[in-house]
Amino acid sequence: MLAKDNEFQYWAPSLFLAVDDKNKKCSNQIEYRGLVDQRPYSLIILNQPISIGILDLLFLNEKIEAILRICADGGANRLYDVVKGTENETRYIPNYICGDIDSLRPDVAEYYKSKGTEIKGNPQDQDTTDFQKCIALLSLKEQEASLEYDIIGYGALGGRFDHTMSSIHILHQQINNDDIKKKEQQKRIYLLTDHDITMLLSEGKHNVFCDLSILGPTCGILPIGVSQAVITTTGLRWNLTKATTSFGNMISTSNQFNGEIVTIETDSPVIWTVELRK
Repeated sequence: MLAKDNEFQYWAPSLFLAVDDKNKKCSNQIEYRGLVDQRPYSLIILNQPISIGILDLLFLNEKIEAILRICADGGANRLYDVVKGTENETRYIPNYICGDIDSLRPDVAEYYKSKGTEIKGNPQDQDTTDFQKCIALLSLKEQEASLEYDIIGYGALGGRFDHTMSSIHILHQQINNDDIKKKEQQKRIYLLTDHDITMLLSEGKHNVFCDLSILGPTCGILPIGVSQAVITTTGLRWNLTKATTSFGNMISTSNQFNGEIVTIETDSPVIWTVELRK
């Protein structure tokens, strides 16, 4: 029986990609759902390549179906083009399209408006990205509903390098938020692509659940956005013990899992990234 340790923050990046607990090789999947203090998911689709296989899990899986669905401007074009003509086309409808609305095609806008999607455009604000505008909208909806979501940012990485770094910047913004700092569990934001999942772990101790039938075999811990991070891990093939990591010195890439649960203790925020199994 798994027991919760309040010194740790808990992460489960494989749970929202699981189809059926009974079919998983990981025996601890069901137990870990209780440890992670699972919140409802919100989905933000960004303007990068996406696939029907991942969309099926995020839209059609009743166990983890995202409650609040937002497309970031051109992300709506991506969604529309991928699901058009599929059997469940009308089930992939976002609640909102948000951003500058300078990439949204007129035909896509008309289609989603006809299905009840609200378009929240703010082209005057050029100091924030479409992703940031979506998170601001999500925060407003959280306040209205007295509810907190875990965020899946699908398509937040890849393409232009400055866009990728902007997404990492947003992760740092979230853990630097004073209201979030007061909470026992930081806001979970999972940046998802068709190849990997990436999160930012704040200073402290973290327990990351890894369903080995979904994630792996490779992973990495990267001190992006900080000068250095002193890291100790368990559960990896090549564990770190009070290792000082920094760019130009040493970083941990192409590491591998040695079990279902990885623990990471760090004195500074670090990026944790893990490969999706093919």
